[in-house]
Amino acid sequence: MAGLLKQIEREAVLLFPKQSSILVAASGGLDSMALLHSLNTLSSRYEWRIAIAHFNHHLRGTVATADQCFVTEYANQNKLKISVGDWIKTPALIKKQGLEMAARESRYKFLATAAKKHRCKYIAIAHHSDDQAETFLWRMMRGSGGEGLGGMQVLTDFEEKPKIQIARPLISFTKSDLRKYANDCSIPFREDSTNSDPKHLRNKIRGKLIPYLKRHFNPEIEHSILQSQNLVATDSDYAKQSAREWLDTQKQTNFSSLHVSVQRWAIWHQLIELDIDPQFLHIERLRTSAEQSISVKKTKLIRRDNEGILHLDPVKPLIFCQDQKVIQLNPRWSEHKFGNLSIRCRITQKKPLDSGVELFDAEKLSNQIVLRHWKAGDRFQPIGNQSASKLQDILTNAKIGAIDKRSRVLACNDLGVPFWVQGLRIGELAKTTLSTKKFLSWKWAII
Repeated sequence: MAGLLKQIEREAVLLFPKQSSILVAASGGLDSMALLHSLNTLSSRYEWRIAIAHFNHHLRGTVATADQCFVTEYANQNKLKISVGDWIKTPALIKKQGLEMAARESRYKFLATAAKKHRCKYIAIAHHSDDQAETFLWRMMRGSGGEGLGGMQVLTDFEEKPKIQIARPLISFTKSDLRKYANDCSIPFREDSTNSDPKHLRNKIRGKLIPYLKRHFNPEIEHSILQSQNLVATDSDYAKQSAREWLDTQKQTNFSSLHVSVQRWAIWHQLIELDIDPQFLHIERLRTSAEQSISVKKTKLIRRDNEGILHLDPVKPLIFCQDQKVIQLNPRWSEHKFGNLSIRCRITQKKPLDSGVELFDAEKLSNQIVLRHWKAGDRFQPIGNQSASKLQDILTNAKIGAIDKRSRVLACNDLGVPFWVQGLRIGELAKTTLSTKKFLSWKWAII
């Protein structure tokens, strides 16, 4: 016991100065009770003032209530102050973020409130090295960048309360280390059955993926992941700092000459300053396209100028473009410019073998077709669909913004029904079959 406590002490004293006020997040499980016991044991030596925060998610009925009573009783027995929070579920937030993320957001808001109440500068959380490996794989599946894959840091600023810091004294210890410590010290704790519930992705990673990787690839997979996290985190931090320095020093290097990773971080910093969630797709569009506006807020557009600086512009009133162009189809290739497209087409008796050509059954169309833009009420049936749907819904599901929707080009038959929409699958209306005798070859490109 003394050996493990000594190791925890070495980590803790680097995080918490003498006479620190520390709020310990305690669920009642093995990890948090080991953390609470160790810090409380060391508190008299370093004059730390310990308080407890317990958040009841109310996801396990009477078991959750028993966890709350257990932690409260421990606090009373050890004469420690405690704050208990209750999760009031918000269906809209759960639908938007998912159950796990919505619960996490509410839990951290409660921790910030409890830290302020108990005048604690530090919130101690019992994350350990096994959590690091799980977090790496979990974030990788969500397409996280270097900062996310770099894992949890030992000490980080609290997002909503800059004067409060989150500390992880156990981050270098394994789950088995903590279990041994708890057994040696006879630390009471409760087992959380939801930690093995396979409906949660993190539990699948913990219970299935990591054991599989250990068995079939590398028995020391956690060590390899922690090494990768360290390398990724330092590389990401360097690019992030380089971008910050570039923004703060009159941008002596042209934006286009910066390394791609520095470009991304330069845009990331500016989005954060503009209070915009820095999503990858937005960052990439801004990075690769100067002076091209994208919609990020209902009333604002954002664009990057040639110097790499972001600008917010008001959204212009959205209108439906009434422009249209009539095309006469014939056997010779003809080229037509409409909107931001160049379209080439022709009719042939034999099925063309050209690659990069979309084909339609010309006999299902007239010799005259119309190019126009999307308008309210349009319906479209992509090939393979059983029926036509509102084109507005199809474009929205394809994550096409309001401005882009109105610039998309449609090709319609002589009755005004779309058989082709820019960027979507061809329409069921004029699809080719084995009995098709006349083919409409269709090529297009953005200009």
